[in-house]
Amino acid sequence: MTVTLPAPLLTDYLVRVYHAAGCPQDEARIVAEHLVEANLRGHDSHGVIRTSGYLTQIRNGVTKPGAAPRVVEEAPSTAVIDGGWNLGQVVATRATEVAIEKARATGVALVTCFNTMHAGRVGAYGEQIVRAGMAAIGGVNTPGARLVAAFGGGHRRTGTNPLMFAFPGDTPATPFVLDMATSVVAEGKLRVAVNKGVPVPEAWILDGDGHPSTDPRDFYGSGANPRPGTLLPVGGASSGYKGFGLNLAVEALGGMLSGAGTAVEGARGTNGLFIMAIDIVRFTPLATFVSLMAGLGAHVKEPPYQPGVSEVLLPGESERRMRAQRLRDGVPLDDETWKQTVEAAAALGVDAPDVASL
Repeated sequence: MTVTLPAPLLTDYLVRVYHAAGCPQDEARIVAEHLVEANLRGHDSHGVIRTSGYLTQIRNGVTKPGAAPRVVEEAPSTAVIDGGWNLGQVVATRATEVAIEKARATGVALVTCFNTMHAGRVGAYGEQIVRAGMAAIGGVNTPGARLVAAFGGGHRRTGTNPLMFAFPGDTPATPFVLDMATSVVAEGKLRVAVNKGVPVPEAWILDGDGHPSTDPRDFYGSGANPRPGTLLPVGGASSGYKGFGLNLAVEALGGMLSGAGTAVEGARGTNGLFIMAIDIVRFTPLATFVSLMAGLGAHVKEPPYQPGVSEVLLPGESERRMRAQRLRDGVPLDDETWKQTVEAAAALGVDAPDVASL
């Protein structure tokens, strides 16, 4: 079963929830819009499902809404930001603004962050940079997180360490946005599968004994095997060395360069972030770059296709289609996610929308 809500109604509800939890109004809106946008694009793992966990961290004093991100190290084209343990969407949005400002002045800028809570969908910050007419590279590690096996390993060693590239497309509404976990999938997709009560593909996880499993509960140790399992790196059993290598690269850029720490440290529930903005016009006219991107897109989309495939989609294209559909039809939330969100909001005195009347 699912509950379906219009995106504006869901966003306004979450703004009220986060404001009641102690977020200033502007921060509450940043977080709410980010989460709903993730759902709109089909990334339910980084959307509303995160709210109950975020609110628990605020209630326990781990997350500190209202804390101002501070630049603690700075040069003309670089900055290191202390997020003050604020919500990651707030910190990362500010870090991206700094990267854009510096790239406008110097051509290329790199900003890193530490003491930053879960930053959500990393592609959002690439889109923010693309709207400024620039290209973006970024990624996030989670110091102390152990969710993904090394290539050939059978237990958890690192985080899912998402990596992002974003470039202007042939129109402002059609950017190239690659936002991918360096594990086979993001951990949040397992949460979604657990909440929906559905299996996952065999190539995603190993159980606590290192055997392939299709039960997402085996990842958490809440299924038949009480020992927590692990995600596999991108590429799986045969080519996982590729995802494993990228995973470690994000550890270096997101965790070491920022000072946030790596998977070796004890779990902190925070993110280490790196975000790079590249002012395209310092290298080539923007119109030329966009034209070349359009030509490349048309080139790779040419048929013939594999059996059963009707078209080739570019990174970001399926998300835009999903967004248009969900803006039209509403945002679907599984019953468990909605139940957890409503209960957490009610504890703050915030009433849920009357979904029966929709």
